[in-house]
Amino acid sequence: MKEEELLAVVAWLYYKEGLTQERIAKRLGLSRVKVTRLLARARERGVVEFRITRPLPERFRLEEALARRFGLLGAVVAEGDRELGREAAEFLARELSPGCRLGLGWSTTVSRMAPYLYAPKGSLGGVVVELVGSFLGQENPYSISARAAEALGCRLVPLPAPVLLKSKEAQAALLAEPGIARALAAARETQFAVVGVGRLDPEGTLVRTGMLTRAEAEALRAQGAVGDVLMRFFDAKGRPLKTPLDERVLGLAWPDFLKIPRRVAVATGPAKVPVLLAALSGGLFTDLATDAATARALLAEPGPGPLG
Repeated sequence: MKEEELLAVVAWLYYKEGLTQERIAKRLGLSRVKVTRLLARARERGVVEFRITRPLPERFRLEEALARRFGLLGAVVAEGDRELGREAAEFLARELSPGCRLGLGWSTTVSRMAPYLYAPKGSLGGVVVELVGSFLGQENPYSISARAAEALGCRLVPLPAPVLLKSKEAQAALLAEPGIARALAAARETQFAVVGVGRLDPEGTLVRTGMLTRAEAEALRAQGAVGDVLMRFFDAKGRPLKTPLDERVLGLAWPDFLKIPRRVAVATGPAKVPVLLAALSGGLFTDLATDAATARALLAEPGPGPLG
């Protein structure tokens, strides 16, 4: 039998008759590897053509478009912002592996994941680390590190200190504390980080919680800052900035954060679109979890993808 004929026969038996590759191999006296190669060749040469008769779900199309536009490893698009916490938690359940080191930053949007976090097989047995100081008054309503560690079956390495200290001397004193030093060392070993993306306007979390005064936020904007990750600031092209606050922040610095293999941004809302566009274009994140409206707005923005 000529090869072209053989391609047609193998394709017919597999796609129309529903025979397994093993049964086709026995029937035609071929090896299973040969059958696999013939099927691949049949598709390459157009012997077999496929037609999808239903449109792809919009969420899937948006996820694919975001990944292509910004060079992402993964993108999760929820139907609306209310569903984002659940979808982001499901993404983690799929992506996290046993023994992983998960780093978290506190954020209003990241905190929505808390009720939905779970480990598919009961326990990951890894470590949850805080990437930035988590102390905010008596209780931080935006930190889910303890709840995440419990839900995922991981050990918690907390960073129970203010994220923004009053002076560089206070920062130096805390960095000299063995417990703080160990926590930051653990944060630098993070394999998978999930953080929010902050904005600098009066309605942003940093200003609303009193972490920054309006005057401080305005001074940062005058320096070119458009947003922050873990209290580290970046400009409209997604380039990390050095700011006077760096010597007062207790948390990962830009070089350490950018070494983390998977860096997931969880953010939603029209006010976050220019901030996310800058961060994604600058390659600050490898993954994104957002809602459909924000995804559409991001994709509608002109401009190139990630900086090369």
